Amino acid sequence: MAEEYEPQIEPDANRLSPSTQTMGERLDPDRFSDLYRLAGDEGLPYFARLNSQGVVELYLVFESVDAFSEQTRDAVSLEFKTYQNKLLAVIWTLSDPLEPLGFPLSFDILQREERHMAQAILRQEATPLHYLAYEEGRLTHIFTESISFSAEEIERAEGMIRALFEGTPEVLPEAAEVREEETQTMSGLALPAEVLQEEGIAFVLDYKSMLEAHGEEEAQHLLMRTVQQAVWVMRRHARSEVRDSSFTVWAAEQGEHLSLVVTPMLTDLFEVIHTSEDESNPFARFLMTLPAFIRCEDVLPIRLGAFPLLRYERGRLYQLELDESVQARMFELYQEAFSGSANPYL
Repeated sequence: MAEEYEPQIEPDANRLSPSTQTMGERLDPDRFSDLYRLAGDEGLPYFARLNSQGVVELYLVFESVDAFSEQTRDAVSLEFKTYQNKLLAVIWTLSDPLEPLGFPLSFDILQREERHMAQAILRQEATPLHYLAYEEGRLTHIFTESISFSAEEIERAEGMIRALFEGTPEVLPEAAEVREEETQTMSGLALPAEVLQEEGIAFVLDYKSMLEAHGEEEAQHLLMRTVQQAVWVMRRHARSEVRDSSFTVWAAEQGEHLSLVVTPMLTDLFEVIHTSEDESNPFARFLMTLPAFIRCEDVLPIRLGAFPLLRYERGRLYQLELDESVQARMFELYQEAFSGSANPYL
């Protein structure tokens, strides 16, 4: 029997929602235990949930009331895209084209409850958007507004849901898919030695199987697209320390394997306590779901003979230009660190 396209989900009658009476007030931990679990215990900076009336609500959780003031300007909007066979609903709170800020909610359309919530957002007369602040273990209800959609927006997003449900995302227009902005270029020589000597995490992939399945050009395109999706999430993350971070993406071929390395480790940004998908390391989220993924390793990329490909610095993404002078510098750094070993940069 075919799965029901429009599932009926029974709401939890015990869930309380912020209201005009709670605006500007701290929420009681007992009465709003569900919100404390999601925003506090699970550390979600943004989420959607079905309230007791069967209405889907959206939530943005800020580090403080001041952070809310800094990160929300102009009219808030909701844009629908697709990525990794999921529906992405991006809540845009800054419309500045030079410094956009969006909070990407993802809905797995093949999951009944998530499909229902995505459909409900489009079909509700208006969708409540609650702004909360989580400080010192207490939630404050800052403000609530509503988001609605035009008939054209609803038709376009429902087409995305239908295509994802039926497994035919290729029928969607190219503009429906998340695409990274154009990157700037930077010489690999511009990276200081301390950056090139950072330790990081390697995502080891069965590159031979990728080549056999896709061919060289498509395999490389798949890897770069996956990395760019992770960077896209980092650039628009709800937490400012993630958006303002700096990291380098490397690549090293090792026989039949390929290692994509991210330095530094980023463990200070994505702690173990954050177990939800939205708070996990975006590189782990995307690279570990590839069929060719084998394992993760803590590595020093120069030890592998890796070359830096991309550099991210406080919201800006650079493609690194590599030439013989960069190779010579990597050779020198390896000699300094591992003078008794065969140099992979020969």
